[in-house]
Amino acid sequence: MKARAFDKATTIERAKLTDVARVANVSLATASRVLNQPVIVSPEVRERVLAAVQALSYTPDRMARALSSGRSFIVGAVVPTLGNAIFADGVEALQDRLSALGYTLLLSNSQYDQQKELDQVKALLEHGVDGLVLVGDTFKPELVSLIRQRGTPCVSTYGAESRNGFPSIGIDNRAATYALTRHLLDLGHRQFGVISNTALSNDRSQARLAGIVEALADFGLTLEAERIVEIEKPIIANGRAGLYRLLEIQPDISAVVCTTDALAVGAVAAARNLGREAPRDLSISGFDDVEIAAETDPPLTTVRVPASQIGRAAADNLVRAIQGEELPINTLFEARIMIRGSTGDAPARLASSADA
Repeated sequence: MKARAFDKATTIERAKLTDVARVANVSLATASRVLNQPVIVSPEVRERVLAAVQALSYTPDRMARALSSGRSFIVGAVVPTLGNAIFADGVEALQDRLSALGYTLLLSNSQYDQQKELDQVKALLEHGVDGLVLVGDTFKPELVSLIRQRGTPCVSTYGAESRNGFPSIGIDNRAATYALTRHLLDLGHRQFGVISNTALSNDRSQARLAGIVEALADFGLTLEAERIVEIEKPIIANGRAGLYRLLEIQPDISAVVCTTDALAVGAVAAARNLGREAPRDLSISGFDDVEIAAETDPPLTTVRVPASQIGRAAADNLVRAIQGEELPINTLFEARIMIRGSTGDAPARLASSADA
């Protein structure tokens, strides 16, 4: 039996925004605002309009909307990796907030490669995105020039500085590790080691390393080069290997500061394999406060990165910029130190010898 040809007469006419407005008993302009700028509409009206949208199975005609407004209502984002839960959490919050504001997110990852980041930005701009969300503030000069030439609104995230003129939304990574290191100094530690993912372009981790070095210098201590293990990929295996290297060269280390939680989890595992328990023999701290940090044995002392807040703020600020508003050059969130069981007082033998 041959398939019957598609019969247009049997199709159901697609609902229009005027139908949504009629069912919700609001004006056409109000229905449009609910879909495009929901934050300026009262919750009661918003709920009525969204109920009508669902009842009518209404979907916006984005092509017509783009033609009439001159916008695509698409935002592009490039993150270094989705293997880090911090970026995954931030992207989820970014996407949810953009969706509520009437925008669609196109996402890509650069694997900490600046050339890949540039190529992906070019592709996103070719797709006509209205704005861009990037991570950090260290880019190839061609990327900065391209965005400026196109006049595309852009915000940078997770950092505290804006060296390229893009409004930044994030935390002060340097200040956070400075405070964490001071806490470890207050516990009596004087012999430090660092496992840092700074072998690739990563201005956030470079700032974290700088904060550790600065805190020690202000206390009169020097962090020798051999006490810093720099790796590329912040994964558990590299944290484990990093601790083995540190203790092989400097077995007297009593505190290890890692620039991500994944590295710290690996370091805790390596310490246990060597018969050195945290925090009895070795204090180990991380950075990010991913979900697993509070569930490790022992739970990790770390710095909490408010990724969801950063993602939502990036969406809000970028949409404001797309609409022509001027943004503050820096939006800073608090990076709290979460003191848990992986850090404690320096071992008595080391503390006493250091203060002698």
